[in-house]
Amino acid sequence: MRVVLLALTVWISVLSGCSNSSYEIPNGVQPVTLPDLSKLDTVAQNKITLACTSLLQMQSGEKELPAQAGELASQYATVGQLLHAYRFLDQAAICYTNAILLDPDNNLSWNYLLAQIFLTTNNKLAAVKHLKEAERVCLMLEKKTPDLLHAIYYYMGDAYLSLHQLEKAKLAFEEALHYQNSAIVHWGLGKIALTTNPESSINHLQNALKLNPTARNTHYSLMMAYNKIGNQRQAHLHKTAFEQGGIELTIADKLMRAIEDLRDTPAALRARGDSALFLSGDYPTAIKLYTEALQNAPKDPSLHLNLGVAKFRLGLLGDATTHFNNTLEIDPQHSRALTGLALIAISENNIAAALSQLKKAVAIEPNNREIRKTYVNTLLQNNNPTAAIEHLQHIMDLFPADQQAMTLLIYCQLADQRFDNAQRQLEIALKLFPEDGSIAYYGVYAFSAGPEIQRDISRATALVNKLGSDIRVVAEGYLLAGQGMYAKAASSEKRLKTTHNLEHYSNSMLPQIINYDEL
Repeated sequence: MRVVLLALTVWISVLSGCSNSSYEIPNGVQPVTLPDLSKLDTVAQNKITLACTSLLQMQSGEKELPAQAGELASQYATVGQLLHAYRFLDQAAICYTNAILLDPDNNLSWNYLLAQIFLTTNNKLAAVKHLKEAERVCLMLEKKTPDLLHAIYYYMGDAYLSLHQLEKAKLAFEEALHYQNSAIVHWGLGKIALTTNPESSINHLQNALKLNPTARNTHYSLMMAYNKIGNQRQAHLHKTAFEQGGIELTIADKLMRAIEDLRDTPAALRARGDSALFLSGDYPTAIKLYTEALQNAPKDPSLHLNLGVAKFRLGLLGDATTHFNNTLEIDPQHSRALTGLALIAISENNIAAALSQLKKAVAIEPNNREIRKTYVNTLLQNNNPTAAIEHLQHIMDLFPADQQAMTLLIYCQLADQRFDNAQRQLEIALKLFPEDGSIAYYGVYAFSAGPEIQRDISRATALVNKLGSDIRVVAEGYLLAGQGMYAKAASSEKRLKTTHNLEHYSNSMLPQIINYDEL
């Protein structure tokens, strides 16, 4: 506190003695201090220190102020952007505020960026204030900037949503759609409706999904909406899509992209590449950033790996193969590079090669859940549920409440006619996830279609009543066949567009289990 007060005292004295300037310093302008840079790499430390030097010299009286207030505002804004880029948000906010006060007629960018800091620090009211000022200035410009207005209204709507001011949030999101039809705004409207009218929220969320089918946050919101209206089948589908990964919805934001571009040290390039790849799904940007980072760290296996992942997701399979192989040249035991090569083999329908690579990856990293799940899914794609059982059991040993692994384990046990094991696992699953449609579906088969001594028709009947649509028709066939009513089971099966067990029922045979996800 003493250091800050001393700096402020010096700053005031400098201003009061500044006879060479043609302007008065407005009230509210504060001195900026050099933050603790010790956690940054040397390149970043030098870059920030150099940028701050001129302002620090002015504040100490070693250097005169610029002749015009706008020049001083520009210097504050430039330093503020750099501090913002490296997450020194308190000092960046001071710089932006000073720039706004010193040059009130040229403050669009600084108000917008200051609002971004307040959004990050969860000061939503302050964020709205500066977004409104940015909106006002933007609308006054002769040349409108639709992309910026779209971003302003989206962030305004999101802030109002956090403040539970739903009508204001709705109006802001609708205004954003006037400038650009984007998935993230439809998602925002869907979140508003989710609290009051889940059915109408589904329309907004489906619009978001059409624009960006791989967005995890949209799938999560759809799962919640379908759960609220009791459609467990759709809720399960979106839950699965959410768990399988994807990207997080983001907004095209040129001003914030320019801020991010200031972080160009090797460590920063890596971090920005990771964000572009794994969060926003901006694969071209990720490729650009990783490529730049590799120039300074050509032997970093993780950079080669992530570059391979980005190119794989763009469909550049040859380039991706090269990068995964480069990773393995540096680190022959890199399980994720082996998994990457397996995914390429799967995309080329070379299942045997994929299984070979995944077997090696699992041996190297036996407790990696995602690699084992990839192995399991590939085994199932190869119609080998029996081999998948041991891997699913390993996952369950490590993560006893993994719903996806538990459900697949039950399916594989039933496909392998291990009814005792499947029924024991179902007892646990039904207690943990009593409303899950896929578990109820497998329960109908387990208690209807096994050896007669293991059948429990009353329990299977209760589980059928939890199901709907075509899933229920399939399950009713299991239940009827388990009671020896094969003609009725066949009649029920004929109601389906695609039949699965009609031949079995016609020949008075018990049905085969059909994977829930294939129905």
